[in-house]
Amino acid sequence: MLAKDVMSDEIISIRGAASVKDAIALFQESALHEFPVVDQQGKPIGIVTARSILRHAVPRYASSELLAVMRGGPDIESLYKNLEADFDDPVNAVIDEDFQVVEGDTPASAVAAILTNLGGDTNNLLVVDHAGALIGIISARDIICRLPEMVQL
Repeated sequence: MLAKDVMSDEIISIRGAASVKDAIALFQESALHEFPVVDQQGKPIGIVTARSILRHAVPRYASSELLAVMRGGPDIESLYKNLEADFDDPVNAVIDEDFQVVEGDTPASAVAAILTNLGGDTNNLLVVDHAGALIGIISARDIICRLPEMVQL
C-alpha cells in the first residue's frame, strides 16, 4: 500500500499570497485545523494553523518564561486587535514551515513512521506528485481508518 492509497485528495489549501484574513475565514468555514499553503504552481510552501496565526498575534515579549513569572498575559482584546492589524498581511507571514512531504508512491509503512515523528504545528503529511505539486494529505487517522480493509476486526 502506498501514500496515494491512504491519502485524502479532497484538499482545502490556500495560496501564500492570500491574506491572514482569508486564512481566518477558512478556519471559520471549516472544521479543519490546518491548511496547506501553496505557491502559484501548487507546490506546498508551508502549513497555516490556528496556532501559527495565534502565535503571530501574541506580542513578542510574551515568552513562556515571562508569562510564568507574571501569571498572566496580554488581555484577549489586545490579541484580537493584533490579529485585526495583521488581516492584510500575506498568509506567508504566519505559516509553519516545519512540515513533511512525501511522494504518492512512498510506502504507507514509511508514511506511518514519519507521522509518529512529526514536528511543528501539523499532524499531517503532505503528498506531492513527482513535480512537487500537492495532490493529497495524510493523517494518522487516515491510516487507522484503513485498518478494516487490512485485518478482520
